Amino acid sequence: MGDKQRILVVDDNASFSQLIQCVLEEEFEVALADDGFEGVKLAGSLKPDLILMDVMMPRMSGIEMVRMLQEDPEMKTIPVIVLTGSHMDASIRDLFEQESNVRLFLSKVTPVAAIVEAARRTMSEQKASASLN
Repeated sequence: MGDKQRILVVDDNASFSQLIQCVLEEEFEVALADDGFEGVKLAGSLKPDLILMDVMMPRMSGIEMVRMLQEDPEMKTIPVIVLTGSHMDASIRDLFEQESNVRLFLSKVTPVAAIVEAARRTMSEQKASASLN
């Protein structure tokens, strides 16, 4: 388990988090957080290779979490995939895409196989980018 890449799933919808965990845990080490506040704390201790997060959560929203990660030198390069169940207008999407660590913005109705593939691809791109620096 120690050699698996780590994914942190941050979402207040327990059913969705558990579904994603079940799909990912065969290939990745998966940790769950219920909101952005807990997500920042876990990201700091786990140093995940990728964060999958919701937009609207209690205590701390997705955009607040992304910005807190950006403020920490050890966490600012962790890639983030934003998953949302709500219909977001373009301005919300644009807000997230301005943040350097946000790689993708997907709907929760995206097939889980496509979410897994997006996670693999994002971590692979991050690893390739890090080896160039």
